[in-house]
Amino acid sequence: MSGNGGMAVPVKALAEAVLERAIQLGLTWRLRPATVMSVADDGTIRVLHDGDTQPIRVASMIGPVAVRARVMVLKTPPAGNHIVGWVGTPAAGLPAAPLVQRFTEDGEFTVPAGARWIRAYGVGGGGGGGGVIGAASGHGAGGGGGGGGYCESVWPAEELPAEVAVTVGAAGAAGLAGAQGGAGGSTSFGGLWTAGGGTGGNGATAGTASTSGSRGGGGAATGGNVLNSLGAGGGPGRTLDAQHVFAAFGGNSLLGMGGAAPVSTGVNGLNAGGHGGGGGGGIASTTSRLGGAGGGGLCIVEVIY
Repeated sequence: MSGNGGMAVPVKALAEAVLERAIQLGLTWRLRPATVMSVADDGTIRVLHDGDTQPIRVASMIGPVAVRARVMVLKTPPAGNHIVGWVGTPAAGLPAAPLVQRFTEDGEFTVPAGARWIRAYGVGGGGGGGGVIGAASGHGAGGGGGGGGYCESVWPAEELPAEVAVTVGAAGAAGLAGAQGGAGGSTSFGGLWTAGGGTGGNGATAGTASTSGSRGGGGAATGGNVLNSLGAGGGPGRTLDAQHVFAAFGGNSLLGMGGAAPVSTGVNGLNAGGHGGGGGGGIASTTSRLGGAGGGGLCIVEVIY
């Protein structure tokens, strides 16, 4: 610990100086045990005295303290409240690194004791690619599914309820022959933010005329206090003069790739390559083909101590 001039000052000397000054001013003072409730990035410390219900702001005269540490607080109203010693072992049992929890299906997140900050981010499910009905001659191409939207937020841990419901969006189903792909489901964190799912790409029918399978749109994103990002739209399927085929890719999300555009009528559309990606559209000639399936949603929660 250093003074303004850079000279090291013993912590004990500072505490004794506060006491001496309090006595000189005739201030009422007393020592009370307390628990550290939060330590902000700007150094602001709040503690809860034993027997009280509301935390108060204090200054530390013993250097850095951790959340859940048991401390002694010198109260010298109106001069202030100062941490001047420890009660037991400081911050026993706290994890050494942030806790990360992944949700790939619905669940519940419990805010751990001692947490300072909670970061939650995720994507909705990707839409499925459109399927194509085959025909005796010609070609057809379905549209690609849209990627899921992305949300991200950071909160002080004390602002969240003790338990937060997590909903994870389902993947959009692959479009059947000639049918639109399924829409992806929405991912949400306790109703605080919602990352919408992508819509499915439209289906098509092979033929000798120019045809198209419209692409699926990207999912919406609302409520994030750090970032809200739309999912990318899928690619449009298109055929010209029955021979030239423009196959459709699935749209990306910020946490996963969409399905690639197929290069052969001998396979179905390609599935998404990651969480929230859209499925690729199918292409077909004589044999009907399915679209690709979208990627399921994802929610990741990080706890910072």
